[in-house]
Amino acid sequence: MNMKKLLCMALAMLLTLGATALAESADLQAQLDAANARIAELEAQVELYKPYYESQIVAEYGEGGVIWLTDAQEEYEAASSAYAQYGLSIDDFAGEIKQEILETLVQNAILDDKAAELGLDQLDDEARASLEAEAAENFETYIETYKSYFAAEDATDEDAREQTIAALESYGLTQDTLLQQMQDSYVSEQLYNHVTADITVSDEDVKAAYDQMVSEDEANYADDRSYNSARNSGATIAWNPEGYRTVKHVLIKFDDEQATLYNNLQSTLKSLNEELEALDAPAEEADAEEATEAEAAEPEETEAPRSREEIQADIAAIASQTEALYSQLLPRAQQVIDEFEAGADFDSLIEKYNEDAGMQNEPTATNGYAVALDSTTWDPAFTEGAMSIEAIGQISAPVYGQNGIHIIYYLDDITPGPVPFEQIADTAREDALNEKMDDAYNAQIEAWVEEASPVYYADRF
Repeated sequence: MNMKKLLCMALAMLLTLGATALAESADLQAQLDAANARIAELEAQVELYKPYYESQIVAEYGEGGVIWLTDAQEEYEAASSAYAQYGLSIDDFAGEIKQEILETLVQNAILDDKAAELGLDQLDDEARASLEAEAAENFETYIETYKSYFAAEDATDEDAREQTIAALESYGLTQDTLLQQMQDSYVSEQLYNHVTADITVSDEDVKAAYDQMVSEDEANYADDRSYNSARNSGATIAWNPEGYRTVKHVLIKFDDEQATLYNNLQSTLKSLNEELEALDAPAEEADAEEATEAEAAEPEETEAPRSREEIQADIAAIASQTEALYSQLLPRAQQVIDEFEAGADFDSLIEKYNEDAGMQNEPTATNGYAVALDSTTWDPAFTEGAMSIEAIGQISAPVYGQNGIHIIYYLDDITPGPVPFEQIADTAREDALNEKMDDAYNAQIEAWVEEASPVYYADRF
């Protein structure tokens, strides 16, 4: 092939390639133009929907974190329902409640993010299995507890179970929701432990906690009911008021029929005493207008008041019936007295005869009840009987109370004033540590929230 022919072929190839390149260039330009047009279309749509999108965001925090209107609205409706239960309108506090809801949602979201960042939201197999087993057990407890409320009376056990589960699910309570709540709590606990792992307390911190316990108890336990409530619930007591002793007792209890009769007798007695008091009350003079109206009105027949003697006779009859009622319990109460006087340990008599749950459950089974002359916690007859016992280790005569007959045992005296530090040092140390850990955790939460620079839009819901 000569040189001229080769040059012609090369030129032809270049021309062909040039034409193809021009065609491809034109095609790419068309695609680019189409893409730009689509981008412009999408941008226009973004601008169109942007106000709606922004209206659905009620708070922003950190790098792109948002709180959605639907979540805030759900919390607000729950708060509104809670207020309605007490006959209150949430509208009077709407602004404050909305802000509080947003701050809480933002804080919770930040804590979730921190837990994930630290890898604390990843449960190992053992933790997950433990929570699943606990959730299953708790759900079964719910089923058994509410079966009588939700199941039909004639339902079989299987049907009753299904009906109860369906009812619980209608309230949003399922085994899965329980498990999720427990997992959330577990993760929160892990985050708390992570933040507070290195917190310690000094001896000065412990002493300060003890002093605070004493001061708070002295203020709170001037009230008999508060004092007894704390003791009976097993709270650590740092200060005891004056004049208290501890007692145990055996209650020989009225049965249901006897209790009904007793209550009816007491109700009648109350009415009779009010009738008797009315005889002694000075007559009230009507004002001029009432007197005029009374003169104009037709006379009405009124029943003449009964005499004092008649009322007192009825009161005596009530007392006799009440005494007869107690006499039905007295032989069993006397057995307690006889066995105690024969040397029986009082705790063994409680186990054998007693019908008061407080003497069977801790801490009162061990510590007894705290009673003083002016106690308002107990049946007045019980208080009087408890304080009538002359010496520790002795028992009362049969005490006729609202629930039956008590045989009361004088257990010990309660030393008034501050409880010695050594006796409650461990509790004081625990309180001091918990307070210091809580302070550290709350400070860390505040720092995380401040770092996230949240912006709230409470006016959007």
